[in-house]
Amino acid sequence: MQQQQQPSNGILHGQPTDEVVLIDIISSLSSPYFLQRKPSKAPLTVPLVIPEPQSGEPFDQALAERHTKRRAWIQTSLTHLKNEFSSHFPLRLSEQLQNTTINDPDVQSANDVYDGEPNLLAFQENLGAAWFSYHDTDTQVDLIPISLQAISLVDIYGSIHYNSLSNWMTLKVSIDKEYEYMIPPRSSFLLGPFTSTLPVFKAAFGKSSNAPGFDFILLDPPWNNRSAKRATHKDSYKTSTFNVYDLFKLNVADSLCDGGVVGIWLTNSTKWRTFLLEKLFPAWKVEMVAEWMWVKITAHGEPIFDLEHPVRKPYETLILARPIAATRPSGPASSSNNDNKRKDLQDKVIFAMPDIHSRKPCLKGIIEPYLPNSDPRCCEIFARNLTEGWFSWGNEVLRGNWRGFWT
Repeated sequence: MQQQQQPSNGILHGQPTDEVVLIDIISSLSSPYFLQRKPSKAPLTVPLVIPEPQSGEPFDQALAERHTKRRAWIQTSLTHLKNEFSSHFPLRLSEQLQNTTINDPDVQSANDVYDGEPNLLAFQENLGAAWFSYHDTDTQVDLIPISLQAISLVDIYGSIHYNSLSNWMTLKVSIDKEYEYMIPPRSSFLLGPFTSTLPVFKAAFGKSSNAPGFDFILLDPPWNNRSAKRATHKDSYKTSTFNVYDLFKLNVADSLCDGGVVGIWLTNSTKWRTFLLEKLFPAWKVEMVAEWMWVKITAHGEPIFDLEHPVRKPYETLILARPIAATRPSGPASSSNNDNKRKDLQDKVIFAMPDIHSRKPCLKGIIEPYLPNSDPRCCEIFARNLTEGWFSWGNEVLRGNWRGFWT
């Protein structure tokens, strides 16, 4: 266990509440001050050339129409980036990288996996659904007593574990051999597939639980799209194992505090956007209040491929929503006492170089000014790494905290 230092929010330029911010994804992730996180792949120095469809017509006409409406906003933001943030470029060209192959960042490949990295997904494939039939969904385990010796991943799987300390913790986990994971201060996690471990989440944080609601719930579902089908790594995330309609079972408003925010990363697919806004959000009893756009850039601040490509766009969106009606208490400090301090959510452009496939900028440093409580309770679902002070849940939730990701 190590002493804590104030974490970095990863913002290279701008303030959390600015309309345009420049973020370094690597430094936005929770990391101990005494270790340096390794960049995962060589940065793009020039935009990629993406072949256009033979027909020349966009596959998704509604996306093309949305892009037309966004174009001026994006181009204005790019101009602001070049004029105001020019001193920060080029980004990360001097760092030594483990993987130097330049890949399309929207396609998962073998270069997204480190040598010696444990395969959490392969391990879980060996556990049958029957494992959950005798599992106690109410179990929550303090890591402090068990951190002095190695623990089997079988014992971690499907149970909430937490680090109650204000210091980083090293957790030794036995899989096929012993691995070390770095656990952030005041963080907790649930390792397991969404559908199978949903009862565990509901027991701990659902409407019938005694836990205060979350100020922020972030989701990054594995939407089924072309980039998932283009994945080349043999152990790539299989969206076929997840049914998006299981999201209806989450009842997200039941786990939010009054004035809380839900954010969900979305591909550019009109199909999934329509599903989210017209079906899922009404079922969750939340409504969209803002849209944040992550524009993926090269080391020199250019979009990673042509902004006007008819099919693929160099950005992803985060849809932010609030409950239509108050559903949960807001915890120790009432939301009414914090309304004057909370910033109104507004549309935002986030510029950041992409890292490994599906890794998003950590939002901890820029979402907190918009949340109802000064010490917010936050949750990330489909997480691939742990965040300081947050609850994280997913079948790869420990992946980004493997000790091998740091020097």
